[in-house]
Amino acid sequence: MPLPFVTLCLALAGLHPLREGTELFVDNVNVARQSGLTFHLHAANKPAAPVIVGDRPWESDRVYIYGTTIQDPTTGIFKMWYGSSTGGVLYATSADGLTWTKPLLDVFTYQGQPTNEVWRKSGGATVLYDVLEPDPLKRYKALIALSRAQRKDGGFRGLYSADGIHWQNYPQYPLIPFGTEMGNLIRDPATHKYFAYVRPYWVALHPKSVRQKRIGAITTSDDFLHWTPLQVTLTPDAVDDQWVTNPDQRTEFYAMNGFPYGRSYLGVVPRFMIQRLILKPQKDQSSVDGPLEGQLIVSRDGYDWHRLPDRTPVIPSGTTFDHSIMNIAAAPLVVGDQIYFYYTGINTTHGGPTPPKRIAVCLGRWRLDGFASLDAGAAGGFVETTPIERTGTLEVNAAAAGGEVRIAVEDAAGNPLAGYAAADCVPLRGDEVRQRVRWAEHRELPAAGAYRLRFEVRGAELFSYTIGGELH
Repeated sequence: MPLPFVTLCLALAGLHPLREGTELFVDNVNVARQSGLTFHLHAANKPAAPVIVGDRPWESDRVYIYGTTIQDPTTGIFKMWYGSSTGGVLYATSADGLTWTKPLLDVFTYQGQPTNEVWRKSGGATVLYDVLEPDPLKRYKALIALSRAQRKDGGFRGLYSADGIHWQNYPQYPLIPFGTEMGNLIRDPATHKYFAYVRPYWVALHPKSVRQKRIGAITTSDDFLHWTPLQVTLTPDAVDDQWVTNPDQRTEFYAMNGFPYGRSYLGVVPRFMIQRLILKPQKDQSSVDGPLEGQLIVSRDGYDWHRLPDRTPVIPSGTTFDHSIMNIAAAPLVVGDQIYFYYTGINTTHGGPTPPKRIAVCLGRWRLDGFASLDAGAAGGFVETTPIERTGTLEVNAAAAGGEVRIAVEDAAGNPLAGYAAADCVPLRGDEVRQRVRWAEHRELPAAGAYRLRFEVRGAELFSYTIGGELH
């Protein structure tokens, strides 16, 4: 059933997380104990080719997403703002998120003909559809990084628009007086604050400290005009640099994003393994070279971010058009029973020569909630939650076609509540993202008091559970 207009707007604006009410098994924050289960990160499924390539004379052969893709709440049309090496920000639309059209607009022309450009002489843009904004002329908001030539201290200018195509500058310049090159913008569902995840410093070819490396930081605002001082929140650690063998090599994070998903915040950051420096690069060739891959990070508040013990990439390097994963969109989209996450793919390493270096917008897809799972073999295993006080229906996302999942509802001491033992549960034996849990005498969770959930898993993958209704 289609979601109501208001619900779609709230979810799109970030006022509710994707999959509200859903608990993912991406960390142990709400896990009391477990046994016999293996944590499993899942790599994205990728189409056989990029979804957008540079095929217009005003684009060149390097197009990338440094910002945003949304799905319009009134029409269902997908909208993307993407960048070009020629210095423009461009606009594309799609009916299904797979096949994209570059509409000819009335904003900028090329040799007298209309284009799909909405800005010129700008880097990538991150765009927010802000349903709480009382002024309809400012319903869309955007951040664009200033170049070093524009402002030696860095920063971002802000723009606003009624339609996402025709934009005006906020008079305050710069809107954010710090940060460099890349920023990803969301609105926090818990506080309604604006969150901007940015690269905090200009980078150096021979960094003397972490302040000269590509790392992640956050700044927040209550009104989109006044921003808190930068807080560095993501830096490489010793595990990241275990591969390093000489002083010119290092690991950095090309960009940072963070988005609310269920009862967590997630991000996919490009881990950049700088393997060599190119002291005399060719025209349009980078001075730093090495592959990039997308790794999952997790938070519970959007501020305090953690790496996972398992550093397996969720967007791994490919062998053709996305050998390097340079940047990931500000947030994914939930499309039916799948997650769509757009990213920038390079067909070479970061410092590959031109040609053959090409850059394109690519797509990674997962099953719903499918970034990670807890897996059990034939011997089985279990996971128990910390106390829960919410009530309503319970849905489970599990791949259990070759096994089963049973759920018990227990008191604080671990004793099953009457009628809620694992033996009372109708076993889940399907490979489905929304499997309704029922017990012989109950169709919903207890109406009062705290309880724990115990998931008994055999020959299956357990991705998540959802209590009550959820928004897409």
